[in-house]
Amino acid sequence: MLRDRVLVVDDAAHLRDLLTLLLDIEDDFEVVGTAADGAQALRVAPGLAPDVVLLDLAMPVMDGLAALPELRRQLPDARIVIFSGYEHQALAEQALAAGADDYIEKGTSVTHLVDRLRALRN
Repeated sequence: MLRDRVLVVDDAAHLRDLLTLLLDIEDDFEVVGTAADGAQALRVAPGLAPDVVLLDLAMPVMDGLAALPELRRQLPDARIVIFSGYEHQALAEQALAAGADDYIEKGTSVTHLVDRLRALRN
């Protein structure tokens, strides 16, 4: 079975580690790298060639919305998913308008997150 290569971008190290563990136990996902902010994601993404970028919205140095257009340019075929602690509808609309494929709130269950990532394949 082919596995989607995932880049996890979040400023919270514990959340990056947790997402890595949770996605790696799935048969169809493999976390190929992590980044602590948008600027770091832009540096590592081309070499990792992820199929999916799980991108936090609010981060120091460069936030997800600032990194999104360049990530989209670097990885035109990747699915970029904003994974945010903010529940504000306007932020979701802004992220989708800027090129995100989906906007998922951090409070969601792991099962729901994985299901949404799988649904984006189609």
